Amino acid sequence: MIDIKKCVGCRRCEMSCPINGIIFLDYPIKCFHCEKAPCLEVCPENAIERINNKVVIIKDKCIGCGLCALACPFGAIRMGKVAMKCNGCYKLEKEICKTVCPTGAINDLENIINEKLKMSNERYRIIHLYSR
Repeated sequence: MIDIKKCVGCRRCEMSCPINGIIFLDYPIKCFHCEKAPCLEVCPENAIERINNKVVIIKDKCIGCGLCALACPFGAIRMGKVAMKCNGCYKLEKEICKTVCPTGAINDLENIINEKLKMSNERYRIIHLYSR
């Protein structure tokens, strides 16, 4: 998640990304690794997989059809010969862009939001059970 109020436009995130997965317009745009990822669902070649809770494009499988880029609600996928996007540094403990951001504009807000959603869903389930 990007806090655009904190972003100073230094582009360190973009320059440090080892796979060129960040699109920088007025602020960085990167993959949200959606729980129900539309890009993953539409790929006809199953070239997009969830690995270590990150949505990752397997370039050897990608045929460059562009359906994933069309399906992404955030515009985080670019097309070349194959699709390109942030892979969340799925092989590392922490995303490089989050480490190099001097203001903390690239943060773990998505994890915080997902945890709160899980907690509220669990509370609703418990309330629903008691109301029967």
